[in-house]
Amino acid sequence: MGWTAGMLALAPRGLSFPENHYLNDVPENSFRPLLDALRKEPPCRADVRVERGAPRLFLQGEETAPLFGLSTSLLATVDNFRQMGIRLLQPHLGLASAWIGPGRYDFTRLEAYLIRLLSRHPDAYFFPRLQLQTPIWWKEAHPEETIVYGLDYDERLYDVIRKKKLPLAEGDHYFTNFYGEAWEASYASELWKRDTSDMLRAFVHFIEESPLVSRVMGYFFVHGRTEEWNVPGGDWLPDYSAPMVREAGPIPSPRERLYTCYGLLRDPAREAGVIDFYRRFHLIRARLVADLAAAIKDAMDGRVLCGTFFTYLMEVPRIQESGHLVPLPVLESPHIDVIACPYTYQATNDPEAERWESDLYDGAGNRLGRARGVGGDGAFRVMTASLRKHGKLFVSEIDPSTYLDTGQSWPGIGGSGHETEEGTRHILRRDLGRAFAEGVGGWLYDFGPHYAVEKGWYGAAPIIKTVREMVDLFEARRHCDLASPAEIALVADPESFFATQHWLAARPWPGQGIRYSDFFNHWFLNAQARTTNRVGSPLDLLFRFDLTKEVLLRYRLLLVPNAFMLSAKEIDDLRAMLAGSGVTVVWYYAPGLLGPEGADPTRMSRLTGFTFQPLDDPGPLLIDVEQPEGASSRFGVMSPAYYHPRFAVRDEDVEVLGRWTTPRRPALARKPMDGWTSVYAGAAPLPAELLRRLASDAGARLWTDRPAIVAATRGSAMLVATEAGLHTLSLPVPMRAEGAGPLRTVYTLPLDFGEVRLFSAAT
Repeated sequence: MGWTAGMLALAPRGLSFPENHYLNDVPENSFRPLLDALRKEPPCRADVRVERGAPRLFLQGEETAPLFGLSTSLLATVDNFRQMGIRLLQPHLGLASAWIGPGRYDFTRLEAYLIRLLSRHPDAYFFPRLQLQTPIWWKEAHPEETIVYGLDYDERLYDVIRKKKLPLAEGDHYFTNFYGEAWEASYASELWKRDTSDMLRAFVHFIEESPLVSRVMGYFFVHGRTEEWNVPGGDWLPDYSAPMVREAGPIPSPRERLYTCYGLLRDPAREAGVIDFYRRFHLIRARLVADLAAAIKDAMDGRVLCGTFFTYLMEVPRIQESGHLVPLPVLESPHIDVIACPYTYQATNDPEAERWESDLYDGAGNRLGRARGVGGDGAFRVMTASLRKHGKLFVSEIDPSTYLDTGQSWPGIGGSGHETEEGTRHILRRDLGRAFAEGVGGWLYDFGPHYAVEKGWYGAAPIIKTVREMVDLFEARRHCDLASPAEIALVADPESFFATQHWLAARPWPGQGIRYSDFFNHWFLNAQARTTNRVGSPLDLLFRFDLTKEVLLRYRLLLVPNAFMLSAKEIDDLRAMLAGSGVTVVWYYAPGLLGPEGADPTRMSRLTGFTFQPLDDPGPLLIDVEQPEGASSRFGVMSPAYYHPRFAVRDEDVEVLGRWTTPRRPALARKPMDGWTSVYAGAAPLPAELLRRLASDAGARLWTDRPAIVAATRGSAMLVATEAGLHTLSLPVPMRAEGAGPLRTVYTLPLDFGEVRLFSAAT
């Protein structure tokens, strides 16, 4: 085994390292005592346990705040994390650089890099990010195992490492996040999976024999574009390779994949081949991720953690190719403990604003909310309640730029207001505060060194102080009940994207702010998230397949934005589940329309209780709302385009809440059912004020007296003001405001725009 070369670091004395080794400039007396101390420590043990309402991180048997630090250069920023009180680090490790031939590995440089980091932060534990990029020698040896594209690809992004002469970044990995690498192994390649699994086992065995075994708390493995299991070359219709044909074939033609025969939707009776292909295509990748996790866990006998990026459903670029649309194999894997995802990146659709300004508007000019920046929601892109249900610890990747970076490109990722010290403080308190308040973890990702910010984005005393305060709050949170108190849930269906219009079909999406998303992901999930996060109450995010009768009874209001494709049994099961529940369900656009036999509006009636008339002519997805006081408002999609199919409610005995702008037929309606209430909404996104009205009518608690951002567990809460003024916050249980004061249930707070307040029931 090639990993035995790593035993060099165990030599009793006289260590020597090759040229450019990470330890060359470290005096021996700085690491020799460290290695001696490490050898006396027991192997690290880390696990995730579901206790007191949520998955929690345990390190060496003690519950630990799940806060991590990572950077494009940890060597430049590790001192910042040490001062913040963050001792869990995620170094980038490029395993391809150590995979030097078939069955041959040399991990010594990676080990030395970790030792150097530890010499700077002696209390640190490592959860390294293992980059699984395929070595060039492997791709040259197995060209038949690499991805084949259905469309002409950009030659500049094929073999990008050699063409751009990319240098090895810190940790011997290639930083290809902003380039991508189109020349990659197919995810259907059994040979790639076998060889990569062998390499992962070799690396884990290497660490098991290293002094670092006491400080490596797990392995976080990544691959694909931006290292998030996004399929390489998603712009060019992957994958027509021999392995994919073998595992997922027959593969539809590019034209069949790009174009639908039923407007915004596919007709399953005529396009079953495309729908079935995408189901198999996504299942292959999910099973691959689960199998690689099993290889890692088996190699270290389950003693430490295993994690990865997966299960995204909000803001998924190139969703038909790169979405994680079959998440169950990963959610059900006993080998995966941690799932991570960056929080919202949604850009503005205001043509007068910079792209990274993130105020969103709908087709009636309503400001839906802000994603990033001061006063933004900083919302998560995964179905966090489903992750909790499956026992996975969610970690939010927190990566806003700060006032320390004055660059003009990606550094704008901090969002509106990040350019000032006060704005940076508001943003970091919101980002870390949401993780705190929702009972999940977070890691602070400092891209500053990549943009020549010498000490990183977070390397200033006021920023370090702000983060340190949040670290202390996380430590106190260990004593809180972290179960969800939400009475409102958004229930989304990943498989419906197999039957929706392809993201490439309507590009360039004029005027909508869509770049790499598709119509439904953008308007029905991403833009809708801006208003659901301003309702003023906590919100649970669930996959539809996790909705059971027991789960359903926790809620008063369910939002179901994309349950377009259901079997007859699934429709009947949902109706039986809802009977007598007392819940109000908002069904969007075409609930239950698509089944194996085709598109049938009577299936929508069977699910929702309304009868529908298909509208023959395409039209705008805009609805005029009839307000109780006689005034009217409008909401819907921002677009000059006309869409089909559309549907109007035919029933006379229903409460009409709104009508299509043209024709003037009911498009928003409500009716009582057998012990529950059904609401139909033909368009999205619903404004925050309308959602507050529906929630109040459904009996859901509104925690604030005005639209605001609220995140909470039973023992922790966060309030972010989306407008200046006096806010009244009513908590279901007594909590103490951050810092001091008695336990209270009602707070009346004068708040500036974007101001963040945090609360805890911990004593």
